[in-house]
Amino acid sequence: MEPAPVIRPAEAGDLAACAAIINAYIDATPWLPRTASREAIEDMFGPDLLDRRAVFVAEAGDGVAGYLSMDPEAGFIHALYLKPGHRGQGLGKALLDAAKHARPQGYELTVFEPNTEAQRFYRREGMIEVPEGRTADTEEGVPTLLMRWPGGIA
Repeated sequence: MEPAPVIRPAEAGDLAACAAIINAYIDATPWLPRTASREAIEDMFGPDLLDRRAVFVAEAGDGVAGYLSMDPEAGFIHALYLKPGHRGQGLGKALLDAAKHARPQGYELTVFEPNTEAQRFYRREGMIEVPEGRTADTEEGVPTLLMRWPGGIA
């Protein structure tokens, strides 16, 4: 039996690993153009991020395997990314569970429309699409869907 994923609040020392995860995702995703340089993304993960957002990391044997960044006041998840080799192991669910506990009254996030795998995952986790939240005009030029978890720990 696999051990339960270790989910914990991020520390400043984790932020470079979080930036590397999203940079790798952008590089590996053919439909997602790079609109910010690797360095610009790394700069977004400065220690002040921890003052503005609740950031949780998922640890695996090789360190930080994924992260979730959310604005707990607004109830908006800005990012949830996992290293490719760690998908399908319960880390994403464990990160969303941490968000549910941090924001039991509910939260929202956007997901790129071509990312059907993520959409299926979010639906499995109790999220619903908010049709009026579709956005075609994004920085990346890739349409997004707005999804909402209505709250209440499941």
